[in-house]
Amino acid sequence: MERRDFAGLLLSVATGGMLTPVIANSKVSNQFLVDSPLEDKGMPAALPDNIKQLIKNVLKLEYKNVNTDWDGTIQVEGLLRFAKRGYKDGLDYASNWFNYHVENDGKMTDEEYYKQYDGPHARILRDGPLTFVLYSANLGVSFPVHELYNINKSKIARQVCIDVADAILHYAGRDRFGMLAHDDYNYINFAIPDTAYWATRANAIAASLSKPDVAEVYWKQSIYQLSQGIKYFFDSDKNLVRTGLFKGEKGTTYWCRSQGWLIWAISGLLRYLPQSHPYFKEAAATMKLIADSAVKYQTKSGAFHVLVNDPSSPEEVTGMAMVLASVKEGMRKGWLPKNYDGFCNKGWEYIKQSVDAQGILHNVYTGWAVPAEEKKVNLMDQNFRGFAVGIIIVAADEMTR
Repeated sequence: MERRDFAGLLLSVATGGMLTPVIANSKVSNQFLVDSPLEDKGMPAALPDNIKQLIKNVLKLEYKNVNTDWDGTIQVEGLLRFAKRGYKDGLDYASNWFNYHVENDGKMTDEEYYKQYDGPHARILRDGPLTFVLYSANLGVSFPVHELYNINKSKIARQVCIDVADAILHYAGRDRFGMLAHDDYNYINFAIPDTAYWATRANAIAASLSKPDVAEVYWKQSIYQLSQGIKYFFDSDKNLVRTGLFKGEKGTTYWCRSQGWLIWAISGLLRYLPQSHPYFKEAAATMKLIADSAVKYQTKSGAFHVLVNDPSSPEEVTGMAMVLASVKEGMRKGWLPKNYDGFCNKGWEYIKQSVDAQGILHNVYTGWAVPAEEKKVNLMDQNFRGFAVGIIIVAADEMTR
């Protein structure tokens, strides 16, 4: 696809004093921060020093090297969660990150773009202000961008959110169950719950930014993707989330992050869907079933096992942290009853124990769904990637509110 001429969009943003693309490594203008309603309060006092250091370690990364795939976007979203609470450094970093990618990613060749991330080389879309790829994990770029939009009302940020949802609606592949394909080449080999998260939340965000008649299209897609995800990934007999579907057949394992992916998908809808919507209670009911099983399978240490119902597999931090973040938010917003504090507090203790004084995270399963289904459970703290740190930052935000 040809890249649209969006000079008018950039001009309208610049004249409003909002987010404007800048050259690589330049700083966000003071004008942007003056216009922001956020007061600089630093990080919350309730954050332990080791978690503060983990967050500071993200700020040490060159933002041009923090990609728009899952490894980068969840870290930036974590920073923006604290930015909304007054962490100015997090806002500065996220704004520079977004500006850099808007300005530079469209100038890359396909080969240069693919070098930024570890996932499949799916189609690259170049027709909007931000260039992105149809590998499903890259579609989560709209999540931190929407958080930026909530702060600064940037027209560019809003357009990116719409572009991602439109890509899911019109360009991305589907498997035979109608669910978002993992990438351009994986329609049959496997389907995994993280694709439900990308598709559900991205379309819910677009619905929240649109007029009612257009929003209805995005709501329909968001709800469909989540309902199919629940139908095929959630085992209602065990109340656990399957690792995935493999060659169209239900998986036989229950991976720790699968629990997190599906409950995050539910949160990714409920966060935006009006509570009066008829699907709201149905989605919240499934969230409660996942939360109840999380309590049942949480270890004495506060972790999940890599395979949650297999105590011979290692204890792991990220899957539990994902569930914890959604459960805590669910209690805070009234989606869940307020009786999961014990689960959350035990999980928070395990998270804190999993980060050393230098802010380095441990106890992470660094494999993914396919090796988990193959019961390769000992891939701990290998080939470490940014998504794990981002998950911890999101959980830390919820636990210090």
